[in-house]
Amino acid sequence: MKLIYSYNEVKRDEISLVGGKGLNVAIMHRAGFRVPDGLILSAEAFYTVLDDISAGTNIAVLLSDFLSSQTPSETLEDICNDFREAILTTPLTNNIQAALQQIYEDLTPQAQAGFIVRSSATIEDTPKASFAGILSSYPDIHGLEDMIDAVRRCWASIFTPEAHIYLKEQGMLTEQPQQAEQTTQTQQIRQTRRTKQTPQIRQTGIGVAVLIQAMIPAERSGIVFSMDTVTGDTDKIIVDAIFGFGEEIVSGEVTPERYVYSRKRQMIVSRRMGRQTEFITPTGERKPIFEKLLRLPKLSDREVCELAEIGIRLEQLFGSPQDIEWAFSNGRFYVLQSRPIVVGERYEKLFPQVGEQTVLLRGVGVSPAVGSGYVHMISPEEVPEVAPNTVIVARRITNDLAVHLRRAAAVVTDEGGSTSHGANILREFGVSCVLGTGNATEKLREDEVVTVDGFRGVVYEGDLGITVKEIPAVPPTETRVFVSILIPEKARSIAPLADGVSSLRDDYFMLESGVHPIKMIKEGLGPYLEDNITNGIIQTLSMFGDKPVWYKTMDAPTDEFGRLKGSEDVEERNPLFGWRGIGRELEEPEMLKLELRAMKRALHKAGGNLGIKLPFIRFVDELVKAKQIMREVGLKPHEDVQVGISVENPAVVFTLGDFINEGIDFISIGLSDLVMCTLAVDRESQKVADLFRPDHPAVLHLLGEIAGAARRNGIFTCVAGESARSPEVLPFLIKSGFDAIGVSLSFFAETKREVARLEHEVQEGGRYTAEL
Repeated sequence: MKLIYSYNEVKRDEISLVGGKGLNVAIMHRAGFRVPDGLILSAEAFYTVLDDISAGTNIAVLLSDFLSSQTPSETLEDICNDFREAILTTPLTNNIQAALQQIYEDLTPQAQAGFIVRSSATIEDTPKASFAGILSSYPDIHGLEDMIDAVRRCWASIFTPEAHIYLKEQGMLTEQPQQAEQTTQTQQIRQTRRTKQTPQIRQTGIGVAVLIQAMIPAERSGIVFSMDTVTGDTDKIIVDAIFGFGEEIVSGEVTPERYVYSRKRQMIVSRRMGRQTEFITPTGERKPIFEKLLRLPKLSDREVCELAEIGIRLEQLFGSPQDIEWAFSNGRFYVLQSRPIVVGERYEKLFPQVGEQTVLLRGVGVSPAVGSGYVHMISPEEVPEVAPNTVIVARRITNDLAVHLRRAAAVVTDEGGSTSHGANILREFGVSCVLGTGNATEKLREDEVVTVDGFRGVVYEGDLGITVKEIPAVPPTETRVFVSILIPEKARSIAPLADGVSSLRDDYFMLESGVHPIKMIKEGLGPYLEDNITNGIIQTLSMFGDKPVWYKTMDAPTDEFGRLKGSEDVEERNPLFGWRGIGRELEEPEMLKLELRAMKRALHKAGGNLGIKLPFIRFVDELVKAKQIMREVGLKPHEDVQVGISVENPAVVFTLGDFINEGIDFISIGLSDLVMCTLAVDRESQKVADLFRPDHPAVLHLLGEIAGAARRNGIFTCVAGESARSPEVLPFLIKSGFDAIGVSLSFFAETKREVARLEHEVQEGGRYTAEL
């Protein structure tokens, strides 16, 4: 029985002996990558220990229980405690003792900074299961006795409730029913000896080898993902970095610095600063980071490119995208580990656009999923009972806790990054997850309803899910209340009550594929997009009858569409003020023409009161050009369809007469963007969130100007966006005589009732007075 393997002795088919981590490190070493010096203690030692334990106790019966998917959770903790105690106290055989002595002596000359003892499970780091962070590793080991103790603890770490849950979810446990309870301990021991349970665990493929390495005194450390795990974009390489030992990054303790590298462009295309005020030394000490270093990037451009190249080479070596741990010491990068990236099935392709929804928080999106539910705050040490409609909010998510959150609707944290072990586990289970928000535990409230978009890394107010919910009756109002629609099906119960559609958004139709729409058009998939948009418009028109339905053409800020596969969007410092709205579509007319053709087809099939809303318009000539393209595809402006503009910046307010003279049928005010442009306050920045005031006198003055111009020219005008329903602004809008208010579906009923109440207060002789 061979117990010790050097890197050069390991064969590619020997994962059952050296485990996934050990196998991958050996392969990297032989391929010329710089890895820490080390040796591997075979999984045979683990099996031998289980044999010895089983020979004189009832552990074998417990082993059968642990390996059964039907073991009750309430007994699992006791079973695991018994296992761990037995493994930590059972004397080791002479040959295992001798093997550990030899490993210690052979590695001591290279281990000036001590040893790190790492679990290497035989089912770990495989294409089907990462097992990220489930088993234990022990750094800063000095002395033979400490090494032996660490090896025992690595073996014992497979016997935890979290490991059992993970194995069960991955389908690695057996389905056998529980064994009948033995009447006496003697019978249990006899049963143990007769069935010889240890081969059973071999048959499951579950074993633990141990990788023992010389410790790398890391000055910096981090993770490389050789693909974007959220979007699936294989062009993008994600590089995360922190100061010091890497435990904080994989455990989610800190929010790392993040770089995105494009293979195609061979350059860094995005940087995101992290939050780290302390670092951990290899000995486990916490030390403050000098203030000067806090302002400096943790990696130079050259170093990011070097790490990206390592990611590309490892992907080629192993034949699939890789999750790579690295450390930097004495002027050199070391590769500590490489495993296949495992991503759960994309069970939800709804990616709500930020535009007209209330954004509560922003962070790092780590999963291509969306979840809605009630906020529940927990501490990192708490293991909660998680209901499917619960959004877990915590300062950080530990690896073992992540397993228990697999049923949650979503997870949001203050700290952490997309490459942490907790993020890997939640991504495997398909849980919507946003990490590194900075202040989720302060900003969100217990039992508050939120939607978590793990694709964009955004937390929204309210439930934006696709579930259709019945709503009670609402009072009639003279000020109409329109709704913004992302998914037509969700509006089915509200359509009879709403007065129209202020925005039929195209995001859902375009983004459900996860591929940039321009790329789809170039690759001949434009008809697929066109059909999606046509069907969505038809469905909406059929629900709303002769009520106005305003289709909002694509508003594509480069940061959002840059996340899609095949994107060639430029990197902009502030995309909300950049290449977006109708101005962008006029530069990419193939997209606008596709949308207009879809509108024409929908009108031909369904008829109805359809309007075109041109978003983030800046100049009158954009309106002129857009009308010309309408005519080119066979749509007659103002006859076949109404034509309206979305007013979102003060320049349009002061040139509104020019737009009216050119010809518009309606005005829609994007109030959130108008506030942003008027006050020069980025509405997506948490730093200036308190300065975002829809009731600022300058904003109200602009609204009054629009109301007056629209009244004089008989143009229907709607104030849209969640800011329109704020209690500081809504009374002003009612008094000013705007024709309609536009809100998202989630807030329709409450807004309709509040409008009715306000109308009752300000009504005078059946008319409204605009008190500006």
